Amino acid sequence: MSINAQLRPVNSLIDPSSTVIIGPSIRSAAVVRNMLASGVEVIGVHPSKSEVLGLNCLPSIADLPTVPELAVVMVGHERVEAAVYELMDRGTRAFFFPGLGSEAGVDGPLIAARIRERAQANGSMIIGQNCMGIAKPGGSPWIGSISPSFHNGHVGVTSQSGSVAEAFTTIGPRIGFRFVASTGSELNRDVADFMDFMADDPQTRAVGIFIETIRRPEAFIKALEKCSRLNKPVVALKVGKSNIAKRIALAHTGAVVGSNQAFSATLKRFGAIEVEDFPEMVETLEVLGKKRRPRGIRVSAVSESGGECGLLADRAEKNGVTFSPLPEQTAIALNKEFPNYQHPQNPLDSWGIDAPEIVFPRSMELLAQSKAYDTLIAQVDISRFRGADELVWGSMVVEALGKTAEKFDIAPAVVSVHSVDAPQEILDICKKYDMPLLRGINTAMAAIGHSGRWRTTSALEQNFGAPIDIAKMITREGALPEYESAEILERYGVPIAARKRVTSAADAGPVAQSLGFPVVVKSDGPAHKSASGGVILNVGSAQAAVDAVEKLGGVAFIAAQIPKGIEALVGMVRDEEFGPIVAVGFGGVTVESKKPVTMLGPVDLATAKEMVAETGIDDIHGVLATTLVALGRIAHEHPEIVEIDVNPLIIYDKATIAVDALVVTSTENGK
Repeated sequence: MSINAQLRPVNSLIDPSSTVIIGPSIRSAAVVRNMLASGVEVIGVHPSKSEVLGLNCLPSIADLPTVPELAVVMVGHERVEAAVYELMDRGTRAFFFPGLGSEAGVDGPLIAARIRERAQANGSMIIGQNCMGIAKPGGSPWIGSISPSFHNGHVGVTSQSGSVAEAFTTIGPRIGFRFVASTGSELNRDVADFMDFMADDPQTRAVGIFIETIRRPEAFIKALEKCSRLNKPVVALKVGKSNIAKRIALAHTGAVVGSNQAFSATLKRFGAIEVEDFPEMVETLEVLGKKRRPRGIRVSAVSESGGECGLLADRAEKNGVTFSPLPEQTAIALNKEFPNYQHPQNPLDSWGIDAPEIVFPRSMELLAQSKAYDTLIAQVDISRFRGADELVWGSMVVEALGKTAEKFDIAPAVVSVHSVDAPQEILDICKKYDMPLLRGINTAMAAIGHSGRWRTTSALEQNFGAPIDIAKMITREGALPEYESAEILERYGVPIAARKRVTSAADAGPVAQSLGFPVVVKSDGPAHKSASGGVILNVGSAQAAVDAVEKLGGVAFIAAQIPKGIEALVGMVRDEEFGPIVAVGFGGVTVESKKPVTMLGPVDLATAKEMVAETGIDDIHGVLATTLVALGRIAHEHPEIVEIDVNPLIIYDKATIAVDALVVTSTENGK
């Protein structure tokens, strides 16, 4: 689908100054109620009624006294085009289409295509078709009920699924929302447009996206980059990863699901957080939408249960969160004030140590005062079904956490083992201090870990200087000979084992002698020839080199043999949708069994070092990181190169050297 890049931003869809509802009726009661409650100027157009559910109506679009900024189009598909075109001619440029889905039958796609063409011509924006609309606390163009528990806050969500969007509006009074947008079939405005808006929006602190397919990869990448640059963390949940889900997505959206690995690598490049399910997404947005985000992954906790302390510690380790030991002075202070602690640990079981109203607040103060932690957790069993006495002391603990967080400027989190709704008293305290209330210890630890690791990232565009000319080495389309592949990589600073090409067996002895024994003799073709017998190792004499070249047909190249060491892989593959994906991991025979770390390229050196560190490989000479940067630069400067495979690079005590190289080209990707 082509979307006009010059279309106006989606501000008028989210915050219109005036609205018209075309075709209001009892069947569309929810959207009428929502718009009347929104506080936005709204009027209806109905040919035979002057009032519908309290909404004043005029008989025709021509009777409208002013040009409405947003039109909510509730008429059937037979009448939708005439209404939309008349409004466009009058100057309306924002439209919400909840329909034009399966109810329109075979005519729906044709009508939608014509409307899209007209919208592109005059710069109109459309949310839909086949969507729920935009939900804002108080009221907005949304075709479902907006719960009173759906309240204002700083999380913005855009979802291609209407049901998932509705799930956000009905999760209860925990997360505060800027808005939730259901984009549906994305006639001409898509997820990327709403991300772009949220990046600029001062009221939005965190961005949630539910994705079935990416319709405009380039725009999506730019939106991710903008969110990162403007300090807006993105939390993404993508479906369509299983074969069954892919078939469902094809039937539901009519769009092809892209490469999941490339999607994940693209998210990672811009620090976006990819989650696996809806609860994990909710808890993570709950943390990121608050005014105090965790600055790192060092956590401390005060709990009402030793068993739950153990559960906290186990789930923290699983999710990459660190309950580091108490600083010595903090442990001494805790023991001095509360001798019953005896040997205080982190997480801290405070139950029965002293009166709850004394030990819990003071313990939290001492933990926060240490400055050793990024997040302070109050672990309390919070349930609307607990008794009144437990509610009193639980409220006291939550209140104490809020006061401690404000006093010491530490990120707070209330964590409950329960997954049920909290009592309103607890919710009110959390809202008062703008604290996250997290349900379920595993999802809570995942959310705190995601939030603590989140960082802004470097820009996608890198300043590499003048491009390096490699035209003479690109001798054909497809897989280049290993010799030329190695030359290209050497031009970009990748260390490759010394080698020389020979065209007859007679030349082999002197060439091998010059390189120093032992040497490797390889057939002169693409890389990875060992499986076909194209590599002869441990050639230890001039005569053995002659024999090896003769065995390979008289044309080969001879390379220095590198000592054994750790084998690593660095590579690049150009995804059709997202672009160059760079990868690093263990190489050699283990490459299939150990998943590499991938990221959208190009990458800077700091990012490359982080990728290598994630693999667990000790890059003692820094070559893996610099090779990642080089491969990203090659991909940036030479779009005709679609794949690079450097496998293995051998890391040994004196150096890191590549002993195999493959470069693949395609004229379809050339400039």
